[in-house]
Amino acid sequence: MTSSAPRLLAVCLALACLPPRDARAAANVFDLPSLQTRHLRLLALMDAAHSSSNFVAMEAASRAGVTLGSSDDLWHYNLACALALQGRPEDALSALSRATDLGFADAEHAALDPDLAALRDSETFKGLLARMRSRPPDAAAEGRPPLRAATPDAAGAVLQSVTNTFWSFQLGLFQSLVETAPANGRYRGPEAETLADWLSRGEAAGCAGLLYANRDNATLPFDTAAYPGLLRLAYAADVTERRLQLGLPNTLFIDAATSTLIPAIGHSSMGYMDSPYWRSQPRAVCCDPRQATLQAALLLGNQLHFYPAFGDYDDAVGDLFPANTPYSIAVAGGLNAEQPFLGAAFAALAALRPETRDALARSGLLMPALQMLFRASQRTVRSPADYLTGVAHPPAFRSENLDTARLVRMAHALATNDLPPLVSLAVTDATETVPDRDYFDIARTERLLDTPLAVARIFRGVQHSRSFHLRAYCRRPDARLHWVLLQGDPTRVTFSPSPTNSAQMTLTVAHHEPFLTDAGGGRRIQTSRVDVGVIAETAAGFSAPALFSVHFLANERRTYAAGGRLASVDYTRPTGAYTDPLLSLPRNWKDTYAYDAQGNLTGWTRRRGLAEERFTAFGHKVVATDALGRATRAHIVRYLSRRLKDNDADPGMPDLAQADDNREVTYRYRSDDDRVGTPDLDAVTQMLAPPEDEP
Repeated sequence: MTSSAPRLLAVCLALACLPPRDARAAANVFDLPSLQTRHLRLLALMDAAHSSSNFVAMEAASRAGVTLGSSDDLWHYNLACALALQGRPEDALSALSRATDLGFADAEHAALDPDLAALRDSETFKGLLARMRSRPPDAAAEGRPPLRAATPDAAGAVLQSVTNTFWSFQLGLFQSLVETAPANGRYRGPEAETLADWLSRGEAAGCAGLLYANRDNATLPFDTAAYPGLLRLAYAADVTERRLQLGLPNTLFIDAATSTLIPAIGHSSMGYMDSPYWRSQPRAVCCDPRQATLQAALLLGNQLHFYPAFGDYDDAVGDLFPANTPYSIAVAGGLNAEQPFLGAAFAALAALRPETRDALARSGLLMPALQMLFRASQRTVRSPADYLTGVAHPPAFRSENLDTARLVRMAHALATNDLPPLVSLAVTDATETVPDRDYFDIARTERLLDTPLAVARIFRGVQHSRSFHLRAYCRRPDARLHWVLLQGDPTRVTFSPSPTNSAQMTLTVAHHEPFLTDAGGGRRIQTSRVDVGVIAETAAGFSAPALFSVHFLANERRTYAAGGRLASVDYTRPTGAYTDPLLSLPRNWKDTYAYDAQGNLTGWTRRRGLAEERFTAFGHKVVATDALGRATRAHIVRYLSRRLKDNDADPGMPDLAQADDNREVTYRYRSDDDRVGTPDLDAVTQMLAPPEDEP
């Protein structure tokens, strides 16, 4: 069996010109993203069936994939595995032959795949392996015309179209083949005099082989004429008719001559402003785990994009980003605030020594290195020590802190004998919280993002603190890892390093109310997020940070007693001006918590106006009690999104509704001293009608 969802970091670091094996011979390649979600669901069904040895269900999922037509060679290969595991070798060989026709060429995987063990002695199987090994790497699959690289026109524009583009279901991105152009003319961008000197001596890479992508419908496009050799991305009607040229990026660009990923700088001044769910594009990414994962693939695929933060990072409103990530650069301000950063980015890439840029691009480290350079060259970063503080790593950069001359000098100083390292991060364990007991919302998890270079959690549960076991990964054995608090109350964030491994850290984060944090240049901004950075240091300097964020919801007001025991949560009195409705819905109640003599939670009382309801420590609504006031019967409740307006023109914002569907659970107690009890969840009954009130 093979899956199209391998570990992202490994895939991105090895990205090159992938043959279009999972492009579909469909009417139009730009319709394929609509199949991605169904494709991933079928893969999950197939994996689950394989894990449970239900090979009939595995076959059904594979045949559904074949019918979907999302990744023809992959689905026929997995169909072959399912049939072989059922003891149907002839059918399996037929499916494998079809997979080979459609472009499957990983002979080594097929030869060692235990799912195909029953076929190994077959001469037909050996012949199919030989066909796979003899297949040219750029051969088109049956029924698909070969792709042709887009060539630049006289103005340096390259067209993305059906003839040079395929869709990768493995990555969830388009890939387009492009021919680059030599640099003709004099560089006239930022730091022109300095760069002209380096270019004349062959000490700078220049702009040849770089690509500019405008993703805001060409509003105030960047002047590429000042950057000789710089390509400008243009879009065919097939792209624009589907609005695939707008907003967040969706394509990796492959140099047809070298099969490497072309470095691209892009931007978009668009935002989602005319909606109750208004947000900048960077905040949209933070609230969408799939998009955040794609941003990681793009960064490690030699792309960096710039966006205005609009009102998501504003002195008056505060910092509204629920996570801090190193994947793009948000710029404080509104329309076109990102423009000065584009010229600075191209100047820095042009200033890199040719061998340095080539080495960084081939290893997927080019844009992480550029991220490091933007952070380290800010005017607020006056010393190496400042790089290990929050002023170097804001969620949104300010144009007044941009020092292009310093950025260009630092880029030119990078050498191939000590390239900036890459650090990735993962949570290996964490404090468990239970929905409908420890927190109430549509979301069923505290997880927000789990991506290679950024991890984020939403602090939903009522516990006073969380412990997170983190592990950092860095391929450089000589690198020293710094675990630093970038923003947050140092008395509420505790670092407990592993005594034997500097790459492992236990982080304990206590609850924070909204707080002011240093934004550099004497400015402070209100935020509800703790940021921790993991930064590698070598003799030559620092890496870009891997970032861990914990976001605290501002649509509530918590009261904790001594020792961290929760006293109450009032959801009618928010602590902040705004909470992203995609992260948490408002609700109209206050919970007051009760404990026994030993400090064990016994439940809480929920008040809405003058009405009261009691809940057990397990989150069940009490409907009957014994003589000691303990719950004997309770109802399981659910929490749903509810719209308060029934108006298409002005739907308003939803709130959180509590739903009682009369599923009853009984409680048992060990003794009269037991005030918590144990629910009998194996004997839940469905009441046909709401129960009458009982004392």
